[in-house]
Amino acid sequence: MPEPAISKLSDRSATGVIVAVGHAGCVLLIEVATGRVIWERALAEIPGAAACDGQPIDVRLIASRVIAGAMGHVFALGLEDGSLLWHVERHCRGDGATRLAIERS
Repeated sequence: MPEPAISKLSDRSATGVIVAVGHAGCVLLIEVATGRVIWERALAEIPGAAACDGQPIDVRLIASRVIAGAMGHVFALGLEDGSLLWHVERHCRGDGATRLAIERS
């Protein structure tokens, strides 16, 4: 059976086939059934986000995006390939922990 196309990720996320993981400054998108890493993004490689290197990352899957937060930075990454959609920086706020919450219907 052929592997599902990456272009179907937004459909697959609704069925629980993928999971976003934040670990040591990186965000990974993983296929649950196989453990295959679909993509990995080091947040510190994004201009202005060096403070995220090696830090705990909080992640959420929202509207076909991976939202990640660390060290006062919040990122939206494309579900398909981990490309940066936007980045908001709120440095020098608190202890560096960044938490995410989502509205549920």
